[in-house]
Amino acid sequence: MENTKSRKQPSTVFAVVSFIAIVAVLIIMINLGVNTTLSVFAGVIMAVIVTALLGIPWKETEKNIISVAADCMPTFLIVIMVGMLVGIWMASGTVPSLMYYGMQIISPKILVPLAFVLCGLTSEFTGTSFGSVATMGLAMVGIASTTSIPIPLVVGAIVSGAWLGDKMSPLSDTTNLASGVSKVGLYDHIHSMMYTTLPAGIVALILFTIAGLHYGGNMDTAQQQLIMNTLADNFHISLILILPCILVILISVFRLPSLLGMGLAVVISTIFGLVFQGVGFVQLMDYAFNGFSIKTGVAIVDPMLNRGGVLSMSELLVTFMIASVMGAIITTSGILDVLAKNVLLKFIKNKSILVLVTLIYCYIVNFLTAGGQTVAIIVTEQTFETTYKDMNISRRVLSRTLEDAGTLSAPIVPWGVATIYVMGVLGCSNAYIPYAWFIFIVPIFSMVCAITGIGMWDADEKPLRTKKA
Repeated sequence: MENTKSRKQPSTVFAVVSFIAIVAVLIIMINLGVNTTLSVFAGVIMAVIVTALLGIPWKETEKNIISVAADCMPTFLIVIMVGMLVGIWMASGTVPSLMYYGMQIISPKILVPLAFVLCGLTSEFTGTSFGSVATMGLAMVGIASTTSIPIPLVVGAIVSGAWLGDKMSPLSDTTNLASGVSKVGLYDHIHSMMYTTLPAGIVALILFTIAGLHYGGNMDTAQQQLIMNTLADNFHISLILILPCILVILISVFRLPSLLGMGLAVVISTIFGLVFQGVGFVQLMDYAFNGFSIKTGVAIVDPMLNRGGVLSMSELLVTFMIASVMGAIITTSGILDVLAKNVLLKFIKNKSILVLVTLIYCYIVNFLTAGGQTVAIIVTEQTFETTYKDMNISRRVLSRTLEDAGTLSAPIVPWGVATIYVMGVLGCSNAYIPYAWFIFIVPIFSMVCAITGIGMWDADEKPLRTKKA
């Protein structure tokens, strides 16, 4: 009882100052060049100070941390499996074969838009942006290395496509989560998202096509041939070796658990490595843990191939754990509720502003929880559900808006788990963020719908297009 009495409710000023302080610490440390993991840990310290000032018992905070950690465990294990898979796919010749045939078929002029489309389709079929980045995305980066196209641009297209497909896939966890918490039918939710996602996807594709035509004209043919010859000299190249990628897609289509699917892919890829590449079992297991390593004698090829392994994901895993802790502590403090109810909700005068505020709140939650999509979707839905009901707006609009910002903003949070994942798997910096055009375009169409009434419905599912938004 004493702990309950001593606990303070955060005031509006306290919540705003706390939010600014935590974000400022994260931004300053990252801009100073401090390791992202340590920067997020500094955010944890700031969050702990906030809860201490509010008199929140540590046991309550600890309970929430354990709960969040348990929820994050499946994703944690998937990241480990992806590390293993990439290492073995390199050793078994799967990724080298994708790169080899990709260089033969794909013109540099269409590489950027093709990366956007193929990664989108991969995510749509598998329901996972992480899997799309680690498979099709990895191959596209390898192919792009032989061209004059800036790698951040290619990665921006990969991320855009991967999160587009994830957002629209009925197999995706975020798609099911957003529709579930909003109490909207899955396919009603997907239909609603088409009003913002489809036009944004078309605009993004046009932009990526223009950028690809601009940068893709120059290709070092000699360098490309050197890379292809090097791959052929060091691996048995075959279309059969691409089967593990197809297997991952098929497993997802048949809705088998992601961990089971990746586990089967690891087993089959290991067999392929033994049979087609002649690599010993112990060596393959070493590649799965430590990452693939080879010295081809060609400087440009080695960095393309030497990646993967559980250890390559170690920074991501540690950051993931620390970010989960930060998100749990911030949620426990109650400052998110105060920011919503005492600040953002006061600005809501009409339907357009309601959608805008919902988008902003999703961004706030994602930036405070290091790209925690699940937290952003759940917390935002709980915060705004009543307001949407009071303003007679369909739950389909709410569920769509949760994904337009809550799902899509994850890979553009500089200290976020998704961003670190992309950087780790593709071997790039966060310089790709400004090129993830699709992610920035979708909220624009969210507001276009809100203002015009197109793709807006009332609580009885009647169109609001002819009504004032």
